[in-house]
Amino acid sequence: MGSFRFVFLADTQLGCYATFSGFDQERVRAYAAMGMKVAMVPEVTGFEWDAAHYRRAVAEINTIKPAFVMIGGDMIDDPNVEDQTDEFFRITGMIDPDIPVRFAPGNHDIAFDSANPTADSIRRYRDVFGPDHYSFRHDGVVFVVMNTTVIDRPDEVPREYETQIGFLTDELETARRLGAAEVVLVGHHPLFVVAADEPDTYWNLPLERRQPILDLIHANGVRIGFAGHWHRNSVAVDRDYTQVTSGPVGVPLGDDPSGLRVVDVDRSGVHHRYRPLEG
Repeated sequence: MGSFRFVFLADTQLGCYATFSGFDQERVRAYAAMGMKVAMVPEVTGFEWDAAHYRRAVAEINTIKPAFVMIGGDMIDDPNVEDQTDEFFRITGMIDPDIPVRFAPGNHDIAFDSANPTADSIRRYRDVFGPDHYSFRHDGVVFVVMNTTVIDRPDEVPREYETQIGFLTDELETARRLGAAEVVLVGHHPLFVVAADEPDTYWNLPLERRQPILDLIHANGVRIGFAGHWHRNSVAVDRDYTQVTSGPVGVPLGDDPSGLRVVDVDRSGVHHRYRPLEG
């Protein structure tokens, strides 16, 4: 194993700014009561605000020149709006062609209602973005990419959930058996934001499905995972496992600015820092 750098980013979410625009004070207070810091801005339509932030992130990526880019979900705000998807891929195409780009599905990408995946919505995601769960290797490090929306809301796709857990079990056990230098988990939803036993919220995975995954993680020596979804930054630890939740390229919902995460991997481990977007 040598050393390499990759960039993790999440929640480009083209169209999100418009969704949160035009709120009155009462609605802003209602979101604040749910733990979301929403600005009171004039109502807009379209996705230019979000697209401008993604273009800025792409410019940063081309300056950093990482080994690859991992986009951790919520690429778009509404999978039913083709213009958002088209613009997302147009901007993604501005990344240096020598830099591979990989995707992990977010709830806004893989569920027609942005919450509950179905067989049809998963099929559409695969047609547009590619596999929804997979693994890849880079310089001795195994990356395991999960479809956390299926883990979060499996009711309509129980077989997909079973497949996902079987995949995760096989990948982690194989990586341990073959002596992978490091295993990095990637998914849109964080397993937890503050503590492994925290109550269920919109922002984490339900404890009844979180705990079996944590058991797999600890049994197989996984030390780190990256997620988005929260639109804020958090680094939380459970025993030897660190859950990194990264702020958004697009609309922040807390005090952290829009940004991306630069990750360096070497023999000493996985090191990361959040890099706010300029301007």
